Amino acid sequence: MHHHVSRALALVATCMLSGNGLAQAQYPEKPITLVVPFTPGSGSDIVARIIAKGLTETIKATVVIDNKPGANGALGAQAVARAKPDGYTLLLGSATTNAVNYAFFPGRLGYDPSSFDFIAGLGASDVSMYINSAQPWKSINELIAHAKKNPGKLSCGSGNAVTQVACEYFKRRAGIDVVTVPYKSNAQSLTDLAGAQLSFAFSDSTAAQAFVAGKKVRSLASAGETRNPVAPDVPTFAEQGLKDFEFTAWTAVFAPAGTPAAIAERLNGAIVKISDSAEMAQLRSKAGSTAMAIDLAAGKRFVAREVASWKKYVEETGIKPEQ
Repeated sequence: MHHHVSRALALVATCMLSGNGLAQAQYPEKPITLVVPFTPGSGSDIVARIIAKGLTETIKATVVIDNKPGANGALGAQAVARAKPDGYTLLLGSATTNAVNYAFFPGRLGYDPSSFDFIAGLGASDVSMYINSAQPWKSINELIAHAKKNPGKLSCGSGNAVTQVACEYFKRRAGIDVVTVPYKSNAQSLTDLAGAQLSFAFSDSTAAQAFVAGKKVRSLASAGETRNPVAPDVPTFAEQGLKDFEFTAWTAVFAPAGTPAAIAERLNGAIVKISDSAEMAQLRSKAGSTAMAIDLAAGKRFVAREVASWKKYVEETGIKPEQ
């Protein structure tokens, strides 16, 4: 009797396992929801629409885009963190939702780094320091020297959480007294910089492209690990003597933690392929960002590094987000 029961249980287990494998092999069987934690028409939203179209072509998926803006991207991220880890709910995540927010709102997000599995990288845009083209400074050291001679007279423009922390961290590291002026977007702070209302500003290269092209502002330093391919003549902060000063705006696709590995691999392969498309390459060159085609293991390491860096930046500056 006992022998028959154990055989029956073994049979059930085998069926369940093969059923699970079958479900993964048939993936996707139903529409995939791609949650964008920002408004329709935003940069993230434009990328999401290219991904949706690409997934329809590569893995025959129907993709529904669900815009859930609010709370610095936390509302949308929270919804995905709570979803079933079956590959049918994905998040278009970013440096803000999946790194900065953990440092800004510790324990108050309703999700944490362990809530997600990295699926695929989309693009990265180094944050740079920009000055009005009429300014004479040729390096950050010249700007720092000027700021030391004129305490409290210079201003740093910031347009989001990433650039706000960059302003504060730069002031602290350079040992200068500068006023940080927060704006609703980087484009707004750059508009005032172009109009000589600010001394300098931090922005991702995406938002700065038009201003640089219009010769109103120029970049003094890039906060990337290496020079930005979009502006190869601009030296990094590290090259100018300010080490450990790396700020990158990036986007990536995430899934709820525990998503089957076979599904994650399939999505990664498909999205890397879409990322290689002419449409994505054109969008990146227009936005001044670079491709981020990495596998699941490299993605996991990248996100862990970013989470640790932002924790360090926020703790060292003691900065609090605007409530």
